Formats: sequence, C-alpha cells, structure tokens
Amino acid sequence: MTVNRAVTIPALFHARVQATPDAVALQQFIDPTRGVGTRTTWREWRDASTDVAGALVSSGAHRGEMVAVIAGNTTLWPIADVGIILAGLVSVGIYPTASVPQIRELLADCAASVVIVEGDEHLAKVRQALDGIAHPPLVVAASARLGDDDETGALRVVSWTTWLERGRYALVDGSNVATQLTRRGAVASPDDLAMLIYTSGSTGAAKGARITHAYAVESARSVRDTLGLGGGDSSLSFLPFCHAGERIFGLYTRIACGMTATLVPNPGDVWAAARATRPTLFGGLPRWYEKVYEALLARRRDAAPAEGERWDRAVSLGRQRARLRREGVDIPVVLEEEWAEAVRVVRPVLLHHFGDALRLATSGGAPLPIEVAEYLEACGVIVLGAYGQTEHLCIAFNRPEHYRHDAVGVAMPGTSIAIAADGEILVRRGDLTFSGYHRRALESQEAFTDDGFWLRTGDLGETDAEGFLRITGRRKELIALSNGKKVAPLTIEARLAEAPLIAQAMLYGEGRPYLTALLALRRSIVERWQRDHGIDGTIETVARHPSLVEAVRVAVEGVNAAVSRPEQVRRFAILPHELSIEDEELTPTLKLRRSVIVARHGHLLDALYQEKP
Repeated sequence: MTVNRAVTIPALFHARVQATPDAVALQQFIDPTRGVGTRTTWREWRDASTDVAGALVSSGAHRGEMVAVIAGNTTLWPIADVGIILAGLVSVGIYPTASVPQIRELLADCAASVVIVEGDEHLAKVRQALDGIAHPPLVVAASARLGDDDETGALRVVSWTTWLERGRYALVDGSNVATQLTRRGAVASPDDLAMLIYTSGSTGAAKGARITHAYAVESARSVRDTLGLGGGDSSLSFLPFCHAGERIFGLYTRIACGMTATLVPNPGDVWAAARATRPTLFGGLPRWYEKVYEALLARRRDAAPAEGERWDRAVSLGRQRARLRREGVDIPVVLEEEWAEAVRVVRPVLLHHFGDALRLATSGGAPLPIEVAEYLEACGVIVLGAYGQTEHLCIAFNRPEHYRHDAVGVAMPGTSIAIAADGEILVRRGDLTFSGYHRRALESQEAFTDDGFWLRTGDLGETDAEGFLRITGRRKELIALSNGKKVAPLTIEARLAEAPLIAQAMLYGEGRPYLTALLALRRSIVERWQRDHGIDGTIETVARHPSLVEAVRVAVEGVNAAVSRPEQVRRFAILPHELSIEDEELTPTLKLRRSVIVARHGHLLDALYQEKP
C-alpha cells in the first residue's frame, strides 16, 4: 500500500510556504488605538516553527510525545503548534481560561513532556498545577520576567526566546538535530496522531479526542472547497485555538487557502479589528451575531421617525429579497435597486462590526436563532450555519448559493450522513473522523456503532428531500415527563432565545408532569426596554416587574403556539443575568452545562411545581 505523504500537516504547511513565501500569514492586532502590530510572512512562520521543532528535538523529546500549549490568540500559538507537529510530536491545546485543577487534570491525562505557556498569568497557574509533581515537564514561557532558566525545586522553566535561540543553534551546530527532523518528516503518515483536542466537557470530564494528520488536512480542504476560499481572503482569529473549530476550520483551513489571519488576543477588540483589517470571512459563535442583531435593534429604536420609516422599509424589502434567494428565484431588478437604496440607512451598523469587505459569515457551535439570521440577511449579511463535532469537525454546512436558516446545511464533501431508527444522526467513519479518545478505550468503542462504521453523534436530527439536515435535540438531553412523553429541548430553547429579551433558555421537567423553563435575560435589551418604559431600579428589580414578566410571557406563549401540548412551557423562572462561561454555566462554545445550571438555579425551577399552573 502506498502512503499519500501529501496528506500530512508538514506537507500541507511546506507546500503553502513554497507557494506564497512572502505573503503575510499572521498579523497581531494590538488594540483599537495602535491597530495591527507584528506581521509574519509564511516564510517567517516556517522559520520560527522550525526553531520550535529544533528546540524540542534537542531537548530530547521523542517522536509521538505530547506537548501542551496554553496561550491566547497570539502568534505564539500557531508557531508553537506547527513546530510541535514538524518535530513529530503531538500538540495538545489547553484553554487559557482553564483553572489550576483543570490544567493539572489535563496535563496528567496527556502526560505532556513539555508545556508552552504565554504570559505571567498562565505561568503562575502552571506552576501551581505542577506543584508537588515528582517529574514535571519542561515549561517554556513567554514571560518578560524570566531569565534564561528558572528552576524552582524540580520544576524547570525556560524563556520562550532563549528556547527558540537554542533550537535555531541546534539545527546548525553540527549535531544530528537537523537530520532527525528530516527523518521524522520522511516517516510521517496521514494516520499518525497530530494533536489531542479536549472536548469542552458539557456532560462530564473533558476527553482528549485523537486527531490524525488526515483529519486535519482533509477537513481543512473540505472547508476550503465548500466555501470557495483562497489566498485573497482574510479572517480574524479570536476564538480559542484549543477548540476544534478555531484549530481546524481556522488555523489549518487558512494554511490550506493561504489566507491572512489577524490574531485578536482580546475578544472585546473584535469589532475594532474588523474595521481595521477588513476581513472577507467572519466565523463566529451565535453570540457574536446576536450582539450585532442587538446593536441593529438598538439603533432602530433610537432612530428619528423619518429614519425609522426608511429602516423598516429596508428590512421589509430585505426579507422579500432573502425569501426569493432561498427559494432560488431571480430577484427582480426593481426590488434589488429599491433594497440597495433603502439599506444604506442600516449599513453603518454593519460596517462598524464587520468592516467593509465581508463576503462570507459562518456560525457554528450552537444554533443561531432564526430571527437573528433572517434579520441579518434582510440587512445584507448572510450567516451560513454549520454543524460538526470535535469527533468529526465538518458534518454539514450551508452553502453560499444554497442555504436555509432552519437547517445546518447539507453533508460536507467526504462526509455521509444517516439517521438511525431512534433519530440519532450517524456519520460514516472516514479520514475526517477522529480515531478515538485518549486513554479511554471503552468510550472510544461506544463512540461508534457496533460494526465500527458509523460515528454516533449523540444528536437527534432529520433530513429533508434536498438533503438539508436539521438538529432536533440531544439523545442524552431528552426530557422524560411523568406522563411518558419525551421532549427534545434544543429546538424549543432556540426558539425561546429568538425573543429579544431572552438571552438563553433551559427547559426542565425530568419526571415532572409538565415542562418549565429557566430564562436568562439579555442585559443590553432589558436596559433599553427599561429606559423606554421609564422604569427605575436595578436589573434584578426590573426582572420582577409585572410589565417585563408579561413581555416574557407573551414571548413564551408565541413559542407554545407552535409546538405540541407536552412541549409547551407551562411556567418559567427569570434570571436577571445571562449565563456565562466564567460562571461555568456555559461551555467555551456556549452550550448549556445543564448539571451546573440545575445545581445553581434548580430551586427556582423546583418552586414552579409547588402550585398548579
């Protein structure tokens, strides 16, 4: 059997460098005042990553060992990641927001021989996590406070700059480091393990998904070809690199395309970075698009009467135009011209958030409320929804020329989808599929059907005649009511969150006679609602105000009218604040951590069953 060496990350990367060596690959956004700082070409990226590889080999790291990276969205991350893989090692990302116990757990699970960290905050957490470990890994830190080497007990910490210099020297000092690198590259195989990507752990402890070279390369090519991306495109990098979406859809798709990435360390600077660097592709989680939607609604409410009329006309025409596009009908010239003129009143808000060069917007990780997607499209921004998992990154994607807002798209190239008898979405195992969980043989086996041919996604779904996939719920999240009825909460929660006042919704009712819901308020909209209604007080006070409760009730009743009786929310509790990642109520991809939410707020929901609705 002949191994296709081109389907490896080093081959993909070196081909990109050879094709466009002097084009800008990475640029660092500093802040809104100073704008873009360091720019790195593909050649410079290769040289820096080669130094990383040289430093790893010269330090005695063996092929197949694990190297952990804890950093934000700076050039250190992609340089370290590619360097680790060039050295034949396995790259392991750890969220920069991870707690000390989480870092300790993941480092123990992967048995990293080297840990690369960025900044003093990350270094301090790693020191605590490794405290008392008999044989701790080497720690490489990009900290200005370090000297060349810093030893505290058994822990050895070396400066990132010094470490790279040592790697660079080792490649030319007559030792066999360069020869070893060449040899490791020659034996690299598509089936080799390239990285561990830890799942976010919404239902339990994080698991390390084993990602091969073939998974990374073929997934990146699949995204590139589906969206028609090329070297003329550019994007922002602000989501965590240790998540599969930013790692593969982001980093490795950019390598496959040759596009420029602007790294944004502070997510609060995303809109400023977009205005400054004018990306053609914006890929984000639903919350980012909800923020734009909220800004549009706020601008409309503040508009003078004449401007408000023009705004409403633009949205009305835009909805007509969007409906025709989705139906594949040619848009009449008169409608297109009228909309183009009317939408000028809306454009400043979009330009403020996305810049003036946007041609593609994508959303994944969680459902984007349909009303948000339809409103944005009416204003001129089509957000293409997608569906995937760490275990198989790109399962389905809407296409620029063929999309639906109530579906996550059709199967990606190289992916086959089936629906099991119980409604579970199955994905045919292939190059784009992970190879199991690290050190979890039983869970790896359970991730696939008994014959091993299909990945069990754990999601429930359905496909229509055109092949569009719709997600209807999670197998493990089905709510079994005491009357025997089972309810899939995901779709209903998404519909509830379409109401402007509601940021997140969580259904509740396992073993109960009817459904209830915990509804978290969207602060920015509530504050504006409060001003419009002339109501004083804190948001906690406003959350209990009869007028606001009635507005939320009307939104709930609107959703109830579209579902069956068992799926209707009979009573609800209101949280005056949004659920958050910081409070561990949401995963980094904004999925609900139901067990945490119930433990913290379940008393509010239990109280709803004390009296009959």
